[in-house]
Amino acid sequence: MFCTAALTGCATTLPQHESPPSYVLPVDVDSQVSRYVRDRQPDDAQLSGFRLLASGSDALASRLQMIDMAEHSIDLQYYIYSSDLTGALLADRLLAAADRGVRVRILLDDIGNGLADFSVSALDHHPNIQIRLFNPLTFRHKWLRNLSKVAEFARINYRMHNKLMVVDGSVFVTGGRNIGDEYYSLSEFDFHDVDILGIGPITHAVERSFDEFWNSRSAIPMKVVAGKSFNSSLVQLRKSIRSVTSLKASQRYLAGVNESPYRQVLKNDQLTWYWGVAEWVYDPPEKADPTEPRKDVSHVAYELAKRSEQAEDELLLMTAYLIPGAQGQDFLVERVLPGTELKILTNSLSSTDLLAVHANYAPYRKPLLEAGAELWELRPIAGQQGRASPFLSESLASLHAKTFVFDRNELFVGSINLDPRSIWLNTESGVFVEQPELAAQAAALFERWTSESYAFRLQLNEAGALNWHAEGRVWTREPGASALRRVSAWLLGWLPIESQL
Repeated sequence: MFCTAALTGCATTLPQHESPPSYVLPVDVDSQVSRYVRDRQPDDAQLSGFRLLASGSDALASRLQMIDMAEHSIDLQYYIYSSDLTGALLADRLLAAADRGVRVRILLDDIGNGLADFSVSALDHHPNIQIRLFNPLTFRHKWLRNLSKVAEFARINYRMHNKLMVVDGSVFVTGGRNIGDEYYSLSEFDFHDVDILGIGPITHAVERSFDEFWNSRSAIPMKVVAGKSFNSSLVQLRKSIRSVTSLKASQRYLAGVNESPYRQVLKNDQLTWYWGVAEWVYDPPEKADPTEPRKDVSHVAYELAKRSEQAEDELLLMTAYLIPGAQGQDFLVERVLPGTELKILTNSLSSTDLLAVHANYAPYRKPLLEAGAELWELRPIAGQQGRASPFLSESLASLHAKTFVFDRNELFVGSINLDPRSIWLNTESGVFVEQPELAAQAAALFERWTSESYAFRLQLNEAGALNWHAEGRVWTREPGASALRRVSAWLLGWLPIESQL
């Protein structure tokens, strides 16, 4: 209690620094990536090209390929960067890019970041790598971090939830995936997720948003945060990374990734690009600063609501977390009343990674079903035969996608969930694409993930009680969840924490 009180009095503001701002480098029209994009740009210079990435191996292959082809700049902005195989693979390629002269800027959320300060500082020590932490904790020692979280709660409760990589100002990837094994079919917990790969004029808007975050007052250089430089640690970090990536299991997974067509993307015409009108949307970095007037600005949520209101026939929502609140519930119900089909896929109690979220989502199921919405919850064994991990005989599925389809004509892929935290506390980003073929692909993915082998369909019986349906079976209580898990969710539902989820 004494330590917490002491921390509260001295650790509630961000450290001051005088680091100069930096901005996206001018696009080199003669770079390999620029030539690739220019040769494929349609006559309409306003159109941008896209590919959906629903497979974990494709999502990783595209990122590795982008880094390997970079000639001038790589910008990464992530909520989570884990110190696992995926993190090691990307760090290894980023170091190789920096070694050949590519400027690398990495912006990580400090709470989500799973790397030790030692590793981050070692990377930051490379002359071509700059790292900044977004809204960092003041006290860095592992024994003081939790106390710092309590003392600085009013500030650090606001987070940067964005997920983005941009290479040479010409190609980017964004969506629901962070950097961690569970997002790329490398762990016993397998996230069903969606990313989108983009090229063309939309990339300029994407880079401007990165610059805005990078130069914001909440993005603190690692040298300022760490307080010291680990001058001799880069060699040690390289050895540690290579010890992970050289393991036989790692090489086996990499062999599979290298078979992905995305390992050759930006090199040949093996993939077809889908060209359409696109809009990049993002919340301002000030949204994550409780002292700023713009902290209540949620551009992404506003644009999603606007597109949803404009949908006439069908609205497909894939969201890992669904806590609409009273106002959001009314909004969704109003979408159904005019005759729009509202179809939602989210997590079941047995597949969610956050019990508190499920506990606060559960009360909204009956009102939505009564209004005429269709609702599915992902099964923990979703598509088991098609997604087995190369390291494990089986893995548990969980939905992590944040993808929405409007009248099968336009789609959104980004970082936002339909919950209070995404709308009010986190910064979010994503891209709207008006492209019927691409929207149809996202709709087909929705239909596959809501099929009986992937998801439970929720319905109300004649008595108005919830039932779960899949593969000819009917459950009258949360299927696949243990008694302990059900009781835990019920108890969590009593806590007044919905606004924080």
